[in-house]
Amino acid sequence: MAGYIITGGPGSGKSTLIEGLRRKGYHCYSEISRQLIREQRMVPDGVLPWKNLPAFARLACQAMAGQYEQALRRQGILFFDRGIPDIFGYLEAGGYRVPQEYLDLHAACHYRRTVFVLPPWPEIFVNDAERPQTYRESRELYRSLCAVYDRLGYELCELPKTTVEERIRFLSAITG
Repeated sequence: MAGYIITGGPGSGKSTLIEGLRRKGYHCYSEISRQLIREQRMVPDGVLPWKNLPAFARLACQAMAGQYEQALRRQGILFFDRGIPDIFGYLEAGGYRVPQEYLDLHAACHYRRTVFVLPPWPEIFVNDAERPQTYRESRELYRSLCAVYDRLGYELCELPKTTVEERIRFLSAITG
């Protein structure tokens, strides 16, 4: 499996890029957090990140581990809309420590060492029901995510602020 992570703060174009890659025939894994938020909103007293970040992080970590296990059965290049280290960045930005079990889980995963980072981009940033962060918070999360990936030894490759097609060409040139 050649699984690349695409990360960045909320509203930087990750999901749009993932959809573009999917249309080009790449196998892509959608962002777990959005799916979990949708599910948890349907449950009375559901676990939402802005109400209970540690509990939400636990759900996300379990789901991302399952997503990674599923990806192991795939051949070729694939892309994840966020990886397990994103959970670390969100926890740290929220003032929480990363549990050792999450670090151990990540150590067992073998994502590609190059991580594609989408920078904050105010012209495309929008809030929605699953993304209540402000643009300022998105920038802070971007910095936290970059720090985590850097600390874990990943090579950060920032994508240019350009069209989805140009971003896909950029990715294709690097991933082969």
